[in-house]
Amino acid sequence: MITEKTSVLEALHLDALREILESTGPCVTLLLPPYHPGEPAHPAAALLKADLQEAVQQLAERKFPKDISDNLLAPLKDLAADPASLTGSRRGRVVFLSLDILRQFQLNLPVQPSVTVAGCFAIRRVLPELSVPASFYILAVSKESVSLFRSTHHRVEAVELPRGVPVTLREAMGFKAPDHDLENRSAIGTSTGAMHAVRFGTGSGRETEHAHLADFYRMVDRGIQKLLNEPGIPLILAGVSEETAAYRSISTYRNLVSGSLRGNSNLSPQSPELLLQASSILRAEETERDEKAAIEAIERTTPGLLSSDPDAILHASFEGRVQELFVDDSSERRGIFQRGDYRSCGEEDLLNLAVVQTILHRGKAVELPTGLMPKGTVAVARMRF
Repeated sequence: MITEKTSVLEALHLDALREILESTGPCVTLLLPPYHPGEPAHPAAALLKADLQEAVQQLAERKFPKDISDNLLAPLKDLAADPASLTGSRRGRVVFLSLDILRQFQLNLPVQPSVTVAGCFAIRRVLPELSVPASFYILAVSKESVSLFRSTHHRVEAVELPRGVPVTLREAMGFKAPDHDLENRSAIGTSTGAMHAVRFGTGSGRETEHAHLADFYRMVDRGIQKLLNEPGIPLILAGVSEETAAYRSISTYRNLVSGSLRGNSNLSPQSPELLLQASSILRAEETERDEKAAIEAIERTTPGLLSSDPDAILHASFEGRVQELFVDDSSERRGIFQRGDYRSCGEEDLLNLAVVQTILHRGKAVELPTGLMPKGTVAVARMRF
């Protein structure tokens, strides 16, 4: 029996995904892209209605009785008729539907619309979403001021810097003049007499400005390190390239993300584009780590514990033997698979099935672009035993 409210949109995370993957088929997975009123793209409600018809057709092709099909899709019909779903959706969503589950999750990263009926949920296209941390920070920097934002489960809000940390260059200048910009005075001429003194410094005006800015950023960086005491939490810089580069050159924060949000540092926490851009940066960094992990798995794993045979990987995933699975994001392997208590609902993507079983058995599954996969492979798995 379905108990979740159809209007509830959750944040997608690994534990929630494992919960729904226990469902038995038939399983319906819907991907809905973001929609803004007035755009030429179809709104969520229109896509839901089209997906509903597609799901009816797919179930009929798989010879499911009409009563089962009607019972399965009834909550989807209610969702399509829900007035709340007729409004614009600024973020994409994924809908998971089975005979005992209906759950919706918000997505930060873009997706293409699709509907899939299979023996398990189709999760490959939302795997990138799992690589975006549930929480991260954004630091907007400029010559005049800095501002800090925290993102937690699809919400962005402003955060105050710790007490005593300057938020403007003017405020920082009031604390202490930098040692390298001490003002010196000298009398004019050979006699000190009543001659006026002139000022001189240790550098040009531009050098002095850079020095003051560096001192300002150092104060901020020290404050950031005290505030972000959660282990491994990422920090993304935002601003024009010159400013982010200047901050990056002095920062000692270990989890400073290599990519930056380019452009004006005046960020709007309510902007869906802000989350999209930040999530894309974090995803790109995670892809680099996944590539290194794949290379390490191939180079350092005992040959007997490494496989690029899709059939062997699929069977091993059901046995809980897959520790890490790397899948080509542009490949599919269609087929019908029957094993034990797994009930196939017809032809499906067997790579997705291997991903599902890997995650259910507490393994890690990621997708990589074709160019980052070992030549000629669609999947590579490192086995536990």
